[in-house]
Amino acid sequence: MKIRATILTALAIALLAYAAPVARAQGHTIRGKVRNSSGVNMSQITISLESGNGGLINQTVTNNEGDFFFGGLGDTSYVITVSAPDYNPISERVEFVRNISPQDPGETRTVEITLVGKSSRSPRAGLIFVQNVPKSALSAFEQATKLLGSGRTQEAQTALESAIRIFPDYCEAHFVLAGELAKQGKLDEAIKHLNEAQRVNPKDDRIWYAFGKALVQQGKYAVAARVFAEAANLNPLEPQYPLMQGTALIDQGSAIDAKTQQATDARAYCFAEAEKALLRAYERSEKKLAAVHLQLARLYEKRGDRVRAADELEQYLRQTPDAKNADAMRDAIKKLRSPQ
Repeated sequence: MKIRATILTALAIALLAYAAPVARAQGHTIRGKVRNSSGVNMSQITISLESGNGGLINQTVTNNEGDFFFGGLGDTSYVITVSAPDYNPISERVEFVRNISPQDPGETRTVEITLVGKSSRSPRAGLIFVQNVPKSALSAFEQATKLLGSGRTQEAQTALESAIRIFPDYCEAHFVLAGELAKQGKLDEAIKHLNEAQRVNPKDDRIWYAFGKALVQQGKYAVAARVFAEAANLNPLEPQYPLMQGTALIDQGSAIDAKTQQATDARAYCFAEAEKALLRAYERSEKKLAAVHLQLARLYEKRGDRVRAADELEQYLRQTPDAKNADAMRDAIKKLRSPQ
């Protein structure tokens, strides 16, 4: 049964969603966050709460940070259904241990949802990862989220560390803390927390992607390329992962000093694999990811194929005519096409 909300009803639902982080309902609680496959928080996404047998109980929408909340729940079995235009629908069961009255303090479940865009190629149903997070750890994490939103990074980091001390397997807290540490250049510490997040939820492609970016910053291109490849395997619809894999392989090949035949072969292999990864990224994006052309241009120039490099830069400009560095790129094209 589909519910058509009036404008006033929709506004009321939205207000409830924005109030979610501070709600103190009794009974069982489901708190969640919705992101897309690139890790961007998704606002105004419809979330339906259904009974275990499929009856609609309630609906809400995510707030600006992608958060949603259902409280005052008394049963043990619920189904969360997420629907959004241009994304595959997701449905997942959330279980509690016991029945309680709505006035009694209950259990809390946190739900992390990744929306995957619709595609004619092997659509993936999406990802939901559920953890039973202690309320004190959840409270510390929510405080950290608010502090990050107001730019109070150090206090947020302290709150995240507190959440992890309370609940060492808190996957999302490890993931968010790793991101903050990476921004500060504390890459070894960031990787430590990414390893912890990966241990708890090895199927989360976001974690592999963040891990790969940290390795690139460390100059560990070969390992980074393998990590990006695993992210691409976990999420076969996201074009950013093979793009980064190809970029890391170009950097790996460029770092090889081809003084021997073995080194020359290794460099050629890296470049060949980079080309394959970049072309996969372009196909996955339905030929819309213009950044692929920049990396292909870089690859072909390193191979000495100046004509193809110029062709790729021209294709990039056709797709992004308003690029800020368009003039510099046109100069580069002229140099690539001029006789040496």
